[in-house]
Formats: sequence, C-alpha cells, structure tokens
Amino acid sequence: MAGALDALVVGGGPTGLTMAGELARRGLAVRIVDKALEPPPDHSRALGVQARTLELFDRMGIAEAATARGLRVEAFNLLLSSGRRARLPMRRLSELATSVPGLFVIQQFDTEQVLASRLSGLGVALERGVELVSYTQDGDGVTCTLRRPDASVEEVRARWLLGCDGAHSPVRKGADIAFEGDTYDDHCLLGDLVVDWPLPDGEIYISPTRRGVAAAFPVPGGHRFRIILILPELPPARGAALSLEEFEGTMRGMIPVPFKVEKAIVLSRYRLHHRVAARMRRGRVFLAGDAAHIHSPAGGQGMNTGIQDAYNLAWKLAAVAQGRMPAWLLDTYEMERLPVARRLVDTTDRMFGLLAGHGPIGRTLRLVAPTLMARAFGLAAVQRRILGFVSQLNIRYRRSPLSVQIGSPPARGPRAGDRAPEAALRTAAGEPVRLFELLRGVEPALLLFTGPRSDGRSNGDEGEARALARRLAARLGGPDLKVLVIGAPEAGGYADPDGQAHAAYGVTGTAAVLVRPDGHVGVRSDPIDEGELGRALGRLFAQQTEAS
Repeated sequence: MAGALDALVVGGGPTGLTMAGELARRGLAVRIVDKALEPPPDHSRALGVQARTLELFDRMGIAEAATARGLRVEAFNLLLSSGRRARLPMRRLSELATSVPGLFVIQQFDTEQVLASRLSGLGVALERGVELVSYTQDGDGVTCTLRRPDASVEEVRARWLLGCDGAHSPVRKGADIAFEGDTYDDHCLLGDLVVDWPLPDGEIYISPTRRGVAAAFPVPGGHRFRIILILPELPPARGAALSLEEFEGTMRGMIPVPFKVEKAIVLSRYRLHHRVAARMRRGRVFLAGDAAHIHSPAGGQGMNTGIQDAYNLAWKLAAVAQGRMPAWLLDTYEMERLPVARRLVDTTDRMFGLLAGHGPIGRTLRLVAPTLMARAFGLAAVQRRILGFVSQLNIRYRRSPLSVQIGSPPARGPRAGDRAPEAALRTAAGEPVRLFELLRGVEPALLLFTGPRSDGRSNGDEGEARALARRLAARLGGPDLKVLVIGAPEAGGYADPDGQAHAAYGVTGTAAVLVRPDGHVGVRSDPIDEGELGRALGRLFAQQTEAS
C-alpha cells in the first residue's frame, strides 16, 4: 500500500482542482486523480465565473490569470418580442462591496488550466487515467483501490476521501448517499456559434417566447455566442443528430432580431437534470460540486458552487488535521453547504419553471413575463436581488455553529455568517491598501474596529478603544490568527480616514469581526466585549489532542 495521505481527491474538474490546491497550500499531503485521460470538450461545460468565485481566486492569487482568459459580461438583457431590450448592467451597486464586481465568461478548460497551474508549485500533480475502483473506511481513514490505464492496481490509504467526481460520482455511490431529484422533460438544443446580429458582444440575452426560451451567452472571440434553446412543448429527441438547418430554423422562431450564422462550432441536443445529495458527508467521505448537486444552468451557478464547496471544506480539513481547531468544525461543512445547494436548486427550478413551463399557463407566462420583468429591471430593489443572486455575494451561514454574535447585530453591514465585504484602508505611511489584500493567506483574521473617527485624534473613549484594540492584538495575534486593527494606524494598525471600512461593516462604535479563511464572518462582537470574545475564540481555537 502506498504511503498514507491526508486526502485523496477524486475528480480533476474545477471543484477537485480547487480542493487539491487549497489543501496543499495549507500543508496537507494530497493526491488528485481523474478517470478521464483528458478533459472533455468545452462546448457544453461551464462558462460563467461569478464575483464570489473571483474573490476566492483572488485569495488563491489567480484572479488576474483567470480573468485574462475571459471577458467581462457588461449586461443582462431581456429581449422583447418587438426586438427591444430591457438591459441590466452587471457592474452596478457599490454596496455589494467587492474588488471584482460583475460576471466573467471564462471557458471551463481555461478555468481548469489556471487552477491546475498552481498544483505543480505545491507539489501536486493531477493523475489522469486513474480510476477509483472501490473503497472502505474505518475510524482512522479510508482504504482506496485505484486502477491505472495499464490495468495495474494500487491501494492507497488516506485520512479523508473527497468526491469531486461529478454527477455519476462513484464516491457518492460507494457511500450509499441518495441523489434525489429528477430530469426535466424539456428538449434542449445547444449551438456554439459565430453569429452576425445587431446585438452587442459581451452581453447575455434571454428571449422568452410562446414556443420556449432562448438564451445567448457570450464566448471569448468576436461575435461568438453559446445559444441554448429550451423547448418545453417538444418531446425529447433521443440519439438524433442536430443539423444546422434544424437549429437555425428553431432559433429564428425564438430570437426577435435578424441574424446570420457565420459558423457553427458545435451543435448538440440534451436534457437537464436537478438533483441534490441527501447528505454531503458520511464519516471520512465528503462530496463537493456536481457529486452533491446538479441543476438547470439558470444563473450560471453550478461550477461556482462547486468551487465554493471545495474552498469551504479545504480550510476546515486543514485546521482539523493540523490540530488548530476542534473536530466538530468538519460537521459545519454539510450544515453550511447543503442548504446552499438546496436553495440553489429550488431557485433555479422556479426560474426554469417560470420561463419554460408546459402547457397554456407556461406559454402565457412566457408572453407576459418579459413585459413585467422589463419594468422590474428599473427598480433598485430588483437589481440588488438579481445581482446579489447571480454574483453569489449574498450567500450566508447565519445558522452555522461557527456564526456567533456577541451584543447587538449591526443594523447595516455583515452579520455573523455573512460574507465579509471589501474596503479601502491606508497604512501608517499613508499608502492605500485593500482589506482583501490583507486577508489573503490561510489563517482567519480578527478585525478590531476602534470607531469611525476620521480626524486622526485619539482622545477620551476613542483613546480607550485604541488601547483595547492594541492590547487584544498583542494577546491574540499569532500564526493561527491574524489580527488587524482598523482605525488606529499607529503600532501597525490601519487608518480608515473616510470611515469606509467602518461603514461597510456597519460599525458605529467599536467592534471585533472574525473573518474566516473563506471570507465569511464568524464571531462578531458589537461593541468589543473582551471576556465574551475570548470565550468564543477559545471554543473555536481549542486544541485537539486527537483530530478526527
């Protein structure tokens, strides 16, 4: 048997590559295997990379490399039957407070290339053509049987087995975890096309019609779009080849602008599925990505959700494996991520049902919905809701055991469990610095806010707040916890001269905000209560004598 590992990752897609990279970056011994000798073609795989995922890429140091391979989506458009457009720009709403607003289109092959490029520097190689045949687990680890392309067999012992192996996951099946859901009845056509039409490049277009729904997503390359036609009234065609004539003829009845197909790169037909695993963990076996949840592509959430699954689990596995946090931390993975998967499937089901419903009601909705939605696009509340969902910046874990509020939660700003927003700060020397830059790394960070004063003085209560923050920073800071003082640039803190950081976090007095390694708020104290804060941190950072 090969030497023991901390983790064996099965699946070499974005979820598995993120998982392996983040575990290795945190010092764990990892192997990653994939049954396929080469990745599948990109023609029907993920395109959209959301702002929340790009924030994680920023933490990994690969955001620039990823966005350089794609294009920024400038707007979401609803096409009316007249050919007019209701347009929602994708980079609005500064209150989302991120350094990477909007949506990028990056072909999945490129996303995988960028994620894989970090592995060699971390001492990990993606082993292609290696299949997980079977496994058994016990109280100390998982024994896995692997088969190589030459049919040779290897036995591997790992502390944890991580199933990132897609919708047909052998890891999930081996753990006897139900995959609950169904297949949509609709007939779907896909065309990767170069098309000449009056619609600008770099934008998304949705066209609900009596016959069904057409969606066009920009692809890097001039006038290139991936166009999906969802046809609820037609019976699914099984095994029949899709011709350009059939696709173009169907498209002409669903796109209300003149167009000419210059080139068809790929044409295919398929059906959509929606399923969620009954659980995401059984003992030492965990599921992430498509192995745990699949759904309609409405909103472009699937790959992003898998990457975020992996990031959520990786920092927890490393913290437990290295004895820095208690074993119960691993229970929070399913507690946090399974509700996200269920909500996502429910939301995309509702969107899909509205726009692709069957029968007279569905046809009527598709005729009425565009006008109603076009009017709604002009409402700020609707814009916030749409962009918050699409960007995935509104995902939160308020019911998680990791989310602890001490004192009154803020009226505005992130509560315990919410995503931590970006903010602009200055060093003691007056140099600008982004908060997200300071939060890079593998350890949690405790933000100590001294109060939203901008005049630089430190008298009275403010002086006491700064003294308390400096004392806590000296006592709590260390290799397992980064401490940043916000509002006191002296002694290594950071200035918040215009109060932007205090406002972004909803701090009106003093506050302590623990930011987890995945960028969500854990413990929060408003105002700083030294005793309660110490007890909450002590529970979280309690040393494990026998990590699970």
